[in-house]
Amino acid sequence: MPNMIKSRNINMDKVHEMSEGDMEFQKELLQAIASSVEELKERYEDGITKRDEDILHQARHKVKPTVTIFELRNLSQVLDKGRQLIQQDELDERMNEHWEEFSKVADDLLREIYEMNN
Repeated sequence: MPNMIKSRNINMDKVHEMSEGDMEFQKELLQAIASSVEELKERYEDGITKRDEDILHQARHKVKPTVTIFELRNLSQVLDKGRQLIQQDELDERMNEHWEEFSKVADDLLREIYEMNN
C-alpha cells in the first residue's frame, strides 16, 4: 500500500499522520474506521426502520469523533442532512430518500476502505 493513497471519502493525510509510516498500523486504522461505519450503518438502519430519532441521534453521536478526525466528508454531509431533516420535522416524508443516500455514501466509503486494505 503506497504512502500517498488518495481518497474521495477520507482525509488520508490524517491516516498517514497517525500511522507515522507504519503500514500495518495504517491498515488497522482503516479497518477501525470501517468497523465504526459498519456499526453506524446497522444502528442507522435500526433508527430508520423504527422511525426513532433517538437511535439516529445516538448513532451519529457515536461516530462523530471518527467522522471529524478523519474528515469523512461525504458521510459527514449526509449525516448532517439527516440531522437537519429531523430538526425541520421532515424526516418522515423523506425517510426513504435519506436512507438511500446514506446507504450509498456508507457503502462507497466501506468499498474504498476495503480496496485500500487489499
